[in-house]
Amino acid sequence: MLTVISGGLLAVSLYPPLLNGVLLFKRQSRIVTLLVLGQLSTLTALVWIMLRMRGLERAMGQLIHNMAIREFSKEFGDSANYSKKILVVIPAYNEAENLRTVLKKLPKEIEGYHVEAIVCVDGATDETERVVREHNFPAIVNQINRGGGAALKAGYDLAIRHGAEIVVTMDADGQHLPEEIPKLVKPIIDGEVDFVNGSRILGTYEKGEQIRRLGIFFFNRLVSILLWRRITDCSNAFRAIRVSELSKLDLREKQFHTTELLIEGISKGLRFREIPITIKKRLSGETKKPTSLNYGLGFARAIFRTWLRT
Repeated sequence: MLTVISGGLLAVSLYPPLLNGVLLFKRQSRIVTLLVLGQLSTLTALVWIMLRMRGLERAMGQLIHNMAIREFSKEFGDSANYSKKILVVIPAYNEAENLRTVLKKLPKEIEGYHVEAIVCVDGATDETERVVREHNFPAIVNQINRGGGAALKAGYDLAIRHGAEIVVTMDADGQHLPEEIPKLVKPIIDGEVDFVNGSRILGTYEKGEQIRRLGIFFFNRLVSILLWRRITDCSNAFRAIRVSELSKLDLREKQFHTTELLIEGISKGLRFREIPITIKKRLSGETKKPTSLNYGLGFARAIFRTWLRT
């Protein structure tokens, strides 16, 4: 189509009488018409390029994901046996110092279930991977930074492949308390629900910027309206889910992933509950989240993209 349009514009520019007598192409409007056609062809080309770039981005993301899974399997193989265990998945991007504290506090056993952990190192440029190995935990490594959602997807895939019973996700910056994991998984162990979301609104949290608090309130209301049920903390990543239910979910978001899991899980009929948890300020370092405006726009886009496809 682009070739035909470009060829037609070239022919007319070389021999303008080609348009003589054609409706809407009288002599006085010829220049305007050609400009319109030129803009349309440029717009068409841009759309085509964007679609191609999106396809290439998906292919590259899948390649990085597959490479990380393959390298993990090579290194750990059958030793990564999470059958009938609780697996804690921690995405980490340049969180070496904070991980030293977080990993030490992870429980070893909960309600008769052994607890294991995987740190999903997401293109870190500091000593995150070395710290993980020093504490004798396995690391799955994305060679470039793709976002927390992409890192968690690698952890979810490993949980499914290696037979874990329950997956817990938490941040690496120390905002989530490892000692609260038992109350997060208990409703699942008791067979009451499939998916538990920690809520700072029902529990306690150290207040941050006013604009972010307003954003949390707004998006909680929005997601509640879209799902027709009360959601008190849609942006919190401290949660637990039964692994047998993970394969039902279509998880695509690389970065703004917290609402995607909520919308997907509730829409697919998973039994869901929120419980109170505590959110602290990060132990050290700076947040990896984008500015408030970009975060809000990305968060809203992820909400509507997920909701429209479910």
